[in-house]
Amino acid sequence: MRRLLLAFLLSAAACIAQAAEPAIGDMAPSHLGKGRDGKPVTLEQQRGKVVVVTFWASWCTYCLKELPVLDSLQRHAGELLQVIAVNVKDSPEDYRVMMRQMKQYSILQSRDSAGEIADGYGVTAYPNLWIIDRQGRIAAHHRGYGEGSLEEIVGEINRVLRESAAVPVPAAAPAG
Repeated sequence: MRRLLLAFLLSAAACIAQAAEPAIGDMAPSHLGKGRDGKPVTLEQQRGKVVVVTFWASWCTYCLKELPVLDSLQRHAGELLQVIAVNVKDSPEDYRVMMRQMKQYSILQSRDSAGEIADGYGVTAYPNLWIIDRQGRIAAHHRGYGEGSLEEIVGEINRVLRESAAVPVPAAAPAG
């Protein structure tokens, strides 16, 4: 009976975690942690740009392969795109080490020390990449990393850049 109850609870928890993941077309959760300067990082700050949000951790080998590729993408796209790399649940020391190694990166870096932001995106695997259009809606989602997926990701980013260029961006609400 205990095993049956445990199996039920585990499957219920998995369903709840799956339900928390935003869908394509949904407004993306805006808060993305705190930047290197300690200030909040939000999607509102990036309105008018296509945003690529990747959730990563220092222990994730594939994340460490993906980050330089995303940095290169950021450098090539310039002001049309903003890549935001959200570090999830690394220890303060591991985070400091990674920030020293990533000092030259042009991508915006933030931290989700408790994993609450990643939970809001339904992140269960790393790396976890989201493409968000100029209006703040989720346009695409990728789990994991592979050399073969790069072409698809770049193609989706280019598609979102083309599509969202034709749609006017609503003005941000004044701060209250």
